[in-house]
Amino acid sequence: MPSINRYIMTIARCSNQFRSERLRDTGLCGQHCAYILRVCREPGTTQDAIAREIYVNKSNVTRQLAALEQNGFVERRPCETDSRAMEVYPTEKALAVLPEVRAVLREWNECITADFTEEEKEQFKDLLARAAERAQQRLDEMKKE
Repeated sequence: MPSINRYIMTIARCSNQFRSERLRDTGLCGQHCAYILRVCREPGTTQDAIAREIYVNKSNVTRQLAALEQNGFVERRPCETDSRAMEVYPTEKALAVLPEVRAVLREWNECITADFTEEEKEQFKDLLARAAERAQQRLDEMKKE
């Protein structure tokens, strides 16, 4: 039996390619969705907070935000209370593309669960949420070791 991780990674890679293809005309790629969602939901959030929330290392967050800034989607500013931190704000361009990002994410969810019953969709979501929570707990435990 193939490992669960193989299935998770296949879904993640396919999802990234799907988002990249669907968002090609916007100037975004699949990896940018999490950043756009986070920054639009909480303008002024720090790069470190983004890294913690989406479980990506700080250097990757810095690179992705630099690309988004260069393309006019976000603006980074030094934090007034902590000179080491950078706050990230969405631009009008990010706010304008946000509905399309959300629509693409909904489309993907509908695509991969198209032959599921409503009960199976709910069960699948619940199981994934439990697995994600356990994965996050384990990483948090490892950081304390």
